[in-house]
Amino acid sequence: MRRPTLLDVGRLAGTSTAVVSYVLNGGPRPVSAKTRVKVEEAIQMLGYRRNPLAGALSGGRSNLVGLLVPDTANAFFGELSRHIEAEGRRRGLLTLLGNIGYGSSLGDEYSEAFSELRPRGIFVTTGEEPHPEDETPRVYVQWAGPDSTSPSVVFNDFQGARLAVEHLLWHGYEDIFCVAGELEEGPAEGREGGWRRAMEDANLPTDGRLVRVSFDRVEAERAVRPVLEAADRPRAIYTTTDEQAFVTIRAATSLGLRVPGDLAVVGFDGIREARFGSFPLTTVSLPLEDLAVSAFDVLEKSFYDGGGAVPPVVLDGTLSIGVTCGC
Repeated sequence: MRRPTLLDVGRLAGTSTAVVSYVLNGGPRPVSAKTRVKVEEAIQMLGYRRNPLAGALSGGRSNLVGLLVPDTANAFFGELSRHIEAEGRRRGLLTLLGNIGYGSSLGDEYSEAFSELRPRGIFVTTGEEPHPEDETPRVYVQWAGPDSTSPSVVFNDFQGARLAVEHLLWHGYEDIFCVAGELEEGPAEGREGGWRRAMEDANLPTDGRLVRVSFDRVEAERAVRPVLEAADRPRAIYTTTDEQAFVTIRAATSLGLRVPGDLAVVGFDGIREARFGSFPLTTVSLPLEDLAVSAFDVLEKSFYDGGGAVPPVVLDGTLSIGVTCGC
C-alpha cells in the first residue's frame, strides 16, 4: 500500500490540502473547530504521517546536517561521527554521513548531493574548499578551513603533541621517534610540529626520526617493523594518532619487545579503546563531545543568529596516562 498523502486526507475530510496543512502547522490561517475535527479524524483513519523533510524544505531549509569524514573505519572518525549525530538529534536535526577517503573527489560528490537536500549545514573534517556555486553553510571541524574567515572548530594539536613528548622526556627518554601519517598538512602539521618543538627545546635531534606510514593498519605495521628491528632502535615512540600507536605496539610485541619495558609508546586522539581497553594507552585525549557542541553553535552563530564572522574555536586536549609510557 502506498503512503497516504495530504491529498488523501483532504479528500476524506472534504477539504483542500491547504486547509490540511493549516491544521498540521497551526496556521497561518485559522480553521474552524468543525473542520479541524474532520481533518484530525481523517489523519487518524488513514494513518497519515507527515514527511518532516518535505515540511522543512517548504520553509527553505531541511532538518538535516551533512558530515564528511575520511573513513569511519578509523575509530577516531567513528567516535567523532557519533558525537556529531548525538548533538544533532538533541537539536532536532538528523545527520547524513559521507565517507570521502583521503584526497579523493568524493568530497565534491557528497557535498553536491547533500546540498540538493538543502541541509542546515555541512560539517567538513578535511580542509578542501567548497565548489564556488555551493552556498550551503559549511563549518570545518578538526581541520581548519581554507582561510581565516572559514567557520571552524579545531583542536590545539601543536600543544597536545608537546604534552605527549614532554611526558616522554620527563621519563628520561631522549631518542624519541615520531610515527606520522601520509599527510603533512591540517592536524598533522601541528602534531608533528609539537614533537619537533619539544625535542628542540630539550636540545635533542629530530633528523631521521620521523617515520611516515600508511593509513592502512597492515601497511603501517610493515613500515614500523624495520625501525624496531634496527640495532639502534628507539627507546620511545610518539605517534600522531592512537591507531598508529596500536600498530606500533603490535609490531613491537610480534618482535618480542615489551611495552613499556623495551619500548615506550604514546599516542594522540584518546579514542575509547585507548583509554578504557585492557591495555590503556598513554595518549592525548581530545574533547569530541565539546567539539560537536561547538560545531553546531558555530553553525548557528555564523549563518542563522544574525550571521557574521565567528572566531575559530580552539579546544585543548589533555594527557591521559596509561601503562605504555612507563608510569
